[in-house]
Amino acid sequence: MDEVEPASVPDPITRSVIRHRLYAIVEEMGEVMLRTTYSQILNSSRDFSVAILDPRARLIAQADHIPVHVGALPTAVEAVRDRFGENVKPGDVFLLNDPYRGGSHLPDITAFVPVFDGGRHLFWTVVRAHHSDIGGATHG
Repeated sequence: MDEVEPASVPDPITRSVIRHRLYAIVEEMGEVMLRTTYSQILNSSRDFSVAILDPRARLIAQADHIPVHVGALPTAVEAVRDRFGENVKPGDVFLLNDPYRGGSHLPDITAFVPVFDGGRHLFWTVVRAHHSDIGGATHG
């Protein structure tokens, strides 16, 4: 008996269209950062990264910015998800820079925005950006 491919698996062309659309979205997220920030670190040095993760904190798409930022994003999303759980609602914005919960170091602040459709949580849109000095108990 032949195996039937599940209907939920898109064909290669559809997968390619979706992949490139997601990449275009994260690239546009990065362009918005560049065009709206007043910080020299962000608009000249481009010391930030953007990504989309699923509700289970799996990386779906990332722009070509600072790869070291992206490595810890799943851990950071898990920290926010585990802390707020079912209380995550449309319109929420979460900030994190805790290096013990997925932050890379104190000056890198991560903003998370959950994306919903019809009450269903579909994605996390995430930006991690370096700030020159936010004041901390210790350097770095």
